[in-house]
Amino acid sequence: MFTDSEFSIFDFASCISESIDLVSPALNNHHKKVAYLSYAISMEMGLPDDDIRDIVLAAILHDIGAFTASERLKIVSEEFKDSGCDSHAEMGYRLLKGFEPLSRAAEIIRYHHTPYDPTSDIPTGSYILHLADRVSVVLNDKKEVLEQISGIMEKINKSKGTFHPGTLEALERLASIEYIWIETCSLSMSNVLAGKMSSTKKVIHLDTLKGFAKVVANFIDCRSRFTSTHSSGVAAVAEVLTRLSGFSERECRLMEIAGFLHDLGKLAVSNDILEKNAALNDEELNEMRKHTYYTRVILGRIRGLENIADWAAFHHEKLNGNGYPFHVKGDDIPKLARIMAVADIFTAITEDRPYREGMNAESALKVLDNMVANGSIDQQIVALVRENFPLVNDVRIAAQRNALEEFSDFHG
Repeated sequence: MFTDSEFSIFDFASCISESIDLVSPALNNHHKKVAYLSYAISMEMGLPDDDIRDIVLAAILHDIGAFTASERLKIVSEEFKDSGCDSHAEMGYRLLKGFEPLSRAAEIIRYHHTPYDPTSDIPTGSYILHLADRVSVVLNDKKEVLEQISGIMEKINKSKGTFHPGTLEALERLASIEYIWIETCSLSMSNVLAGKMSSTKKVIHLDTLKGFAKVVANFIDCRSRFTSTHSSGVAAVAEVLTRLSGFSERECRLMEIAGFLHDLGKLAVSNDILEKNAALNDEELNEMRKHTYYTRVILGRIRGLENIADWAAFHHEKLNGNGYPFHVKGDDIPKLARIMAVADIFTAITEDRPYREGMNAESALKVLDNMVANGSIDQQIVALVRENFPLVNDVRIAAQRNALEEFSDFHG
């Protein structure tokens, strides 16, 4: 069970970054390479520890505002031109600015494609991230890294005027230090980065964790117009059903957080599938079935979120064992995971989507009753929904209305 204790913001951010990279093999740890290079440049420049922490946090999440695989692949290509006003940088800023532990990182992300301007007050961290990002782009994973250094520096120097002089001078000094380049491309880079970022661990409270979960949920849901408020609806329904089931206040709040995070693994699913306004074919269904696996892996790697990982990731499991992808069944599915499954189904069938209206009470309850009858979901939880339908639905509507306002403000 999660308690108010040490919790690594970097570990969580790193896991989110990994899931983004899963969309395409071409990304191949791009965010981690940029984070490591940003760390090395910042250290070489002698920046304060707090500044280095924020720069690396920004680096590990710098493309979070790019919602599609095609957009991400475009901005990691050598042909991509920095403009200083790229939409994904602004979107990343908007996503993270309201979450205090990442607010300074958000500002760095906002300007990470802005060419150097000595008259501006753009954070130095943005210029460091800008340079590290471009170095990562010209690195070729299929070639020996030490043989590439001179070529990399030659390419970077061709655009010398776009980079902050101090950051470029630091990179030039690092060019002769082999281990920097070896670690940048090393399979152990994740462990190296985690060790260097141990200072991101801090005592946090549930309200802080909820804030981070909402940031992640906004990112998940903003990728698709079909589900722009889905996670908020599931979180609200899961919380009220947990409360009605007699669980503690703490468990209710943790279930709300799990609801925000239940579709985290969809970061590893392409937008073409998420946005498809038709039945998925077998190949697409197989890709979609992976998302709850990734949810569990991502959350399960963060100490303190193990239980939340199961509650969130088992929402497509069924009591009869015919769910996916773990095929747990019966008593092996925790009660709170059963609640999450019902919350997800209830929200999906009652919310309006661009291609259809949500079901009314009679139709929604019929769907749930049929799933009870075939052994898919918990009869007692469905009975709670039936007994409290107006309350449960009103909670969902209110949560999704608020989320839609936030969504509109975000894209406005």
